[in-house]
Amino acid sequence: MDTTSLSYRLRRHLGLRLTVPLLKICARRGWVWLAACLLRPQIIPLTTAQRGADAVDIIVLPKPGFVEDIAASLGNDPRFRIHAFDRLLVKTVFRAYLPPIIDDKNYISAPPELDVPKAALRNFWYQVWSCIDKGKRPGKRYGGVLTANFGYHAEQEFTAALNAHGTAVIAVHKENLKTPGLEAFFENLYRDRKLPFQGRAICTYNNIEKNIEVAAGMVAEDAVTVTGMPRLDKIHQWRAAQGDVRRTGPRPTILFFSFAPKTGAPLIQRKWPKQFPPARETLTPELEAIGWPDLSRSCHEAIVRLAQENPDLDVVIKSKGDLRARGILGEVYGEGYSFPDNLRLVSSGDPFDLITKADVVCGFNSTALLEALAAGVPIVVPTFAEAMSAANLPYMLDLGVAVEAAATVEGLAAQLADRARAAHASGHETALSDAARSALEHWLGNADGRAGVRIADAVFAAVGGARS
Repeated sequence: MDTTSLSYRLRRHLGLRLTVPLLKICARRGWVWLAACLLRPQIIPLTTAQRGADAVDIIVLPKPGFVEDIAASLGNDPRFRIHAFDRLLVKTVFRAYLPPIIDDKNYISAPPELDVPKAALRNFWYQVWSCIDKGKRPGKRYGGVLTANFGYHAEQEFTAALNAHGTAVIAVHKENLKTPGLEAFFENLYRDRKLPFQGRAICTYNNIEKNIEVAAGMVAEDAVTVTGMPRLDKIHQWRAAQGDVRRTGPRPTILFFSFAPKTGAPLIQRKWPKQFPPARETLTPELEAIGWPDLSRSCHEAIVRLAQENPDLDVVIKSKGDLRARGILGEVYGEGYSFPDNLRLVSSGDPFDLITKADVVCGFNSTALLEALAAGVPIVVPTFAEAMSAANLPYMLDLGVAVEAAATVEGLAAQLADRARAAHASGHETALSDAARSALEHWLGNADGRAGVRIADAVFAAVGGARS
C-alpha cells in the first residue's frame, strides 16, 4: 500500500477538489443519497497485490506515521484489502453540523445545546454509510475502518454511526509516548474532555497508554490490545540484515533531532476560530513552568558550532515540517539562516534513512530516539539546563543506561564528535543490549520486530464477524 504514488495523489487531489464543495451542501441540507454518491468513489484502493475472495475490506483514514504503521502491519497480509478514505471528507461533514469551537480537547465539555446537532450528525452518517456499504458488490461489506486515535473530534459521531451499522471502527494509536508526569495529566484530560470510544477495539504501543485510557473510562480493558509500534519492525529487520557489524558512509555522521522548548511538556493545543497557528490553553502555574527553553536553544546552537569546528564530520538537523517546528529554527538561528557546508537541514519525512546512515544520534523526548535505539545507533541525550530541574524530571523520556548523558553543553558537542568518529572507525555492533531491548519494550512495545503481526491479528479478530 502506498499513499505517495502519483496515481493515488492525483486521484485524491482531484477527488477532494470536486467532492468537498458539493459535500458541504449535501451535509447541510441532509441529502443522504447524493452525499453517498459523492463519497463512494473517494474510497481509494491501496493494495495492489491480488487478494482472495475471503479477504476483509479495510478502510484507513490516512495520517502521517499512521499510514506507515498500517503498511507495516496489514499492508502485505493477504487477509486484508486496504482502501483509503481521506480524513478531510469526515471533517467536511462535521463542520456542516458543528461550529469551529469544537475540537479534540473539548468534545464532551462543549455547550450542551450542541448535543442536538451531534445527534443529527450521527444520524446523517448512519444513513450515508448504509448507502455506501450497500453499494458494494453483493454479499460483501466493508469489514472495518482504521483511525489513528480514539479521540479525534470530527470522527466521534462518524465512529458511533459506523459501529451501529456493523462496521467495526478500530483505533490503532500512532503515538503513545507519555512520561510519568504526563500520565495523570492525560488521564484527567481524557476523562474531562473526550467522549468514551464509540468503536470496537483499540491497539496501543504500550501498557502506559492502555492504562490511561482504561483508568479514564474511555474504553473497557478487554477492548484494548497492546501490540507495539509496527513501523519499528522495518528497523529491526534492517538491523538484522546487516550482519554482526555494520558500516556507515565515507564520513562520520551526527544526526540531531530538533526539539522545541515545550517538547514533552503538558500542553493543550486548541484550534479556536481564526487562530493560526493553534493556540494553547493556559494551565496551572506549576504546569506552565515545565519546559526546556534554554536546553533547546543551547543544543541547537551547539550543533552548529560542532559542525563549524569539526569539518571532518557531517551533521544533519532533522526538523518536523510544521509551522511550529520551523518557528523554532527561525528563533534560534534567525530568518534566512545559513549553515556550514558540512551541515544540512532536513524537514519532515520518514527519518529511517537518516537514522540508518548516522554514527550517533542526539535528541530529547522523541520517539525518534527509540527508533535509533532499535537501529543500534549510539545516542547522546542532553541532561543540562532545565533537564536538571527536579520539577521537570517526570516529563523527561528516561532511556536509562541504553543511552549516554551529556551533563554540559560543551560535553554534548565533545561526546557527539568523539562518539561519531569512534563508531565510524570501528563499525556498529548490531546486537541490541539488554538495556536497549528493555527500553524498546517499555516505551514502544516492540523489542522483537513483530508488532505488525500483532496488529494484523488484533484487527482481524475485531472485524471477524463483520464481513458478510
